[in-house]
Amino acid sequence: MIPHQVEIVYKEDNFETQVRCDRKRAEKKSPPAEKSGLKNVFHKLATYRLDKAPEGADTATYEHSYHPEEVNQLDRAGLHRRAQAGKVPDINNLGEALRTIGRIIDAADGQLVKIFKDQRRVAFDYVDKKGATIKTEMTRSELFKIQQSYYGNRSGSKNIDLWRGHD
Repeated sequence: MIPHQVEIVYKEDNFETQVRCDRKRAEKKSPPAEKSGLKNVFHKLATYRLDKAPEGADTATYEHSYHPEEVNQLDRAGLHRRAQAGKVPDINNLGEALRTIGRIIDAADGQLVKIFKDQRRVAFDYVDKKGATIKTEMTRSELFKIQQSYYGNRSGSKNIDLWRGHD
């Protein structure tokens, strides 16, 4: 599922999510077996979903509530994909965009209120340590520059021998 829009609201210790995506991509489970023309028509008729949401034939909306431990579990599960040596994770990946937004909020000692992300921009609200609500909106390229600065700051540790004193 590649989302067109994602909205996340932090409410009562849970992350309430709403995702809008391409219906065809979201409903695709496995490639259909090779069928002749007539069999393909019958297959489409037999598997046509009558319960499609009213928002339109092209988009689907999914909602889910995540407990923080579920989010941590998802993050740990994806760690091996992100840990490729010498590569900066792709900011176009939803998880990496959310991690970068989390770093911005953490740097301000803030608490997430809401995130909205679509294909061109990201907007997020958080409460800072003084209790003020901060509303931030940026383009994907601005978010990319911030991500690069975080990884640039981390790269200073490349020359440190992590095993020194442990061998």
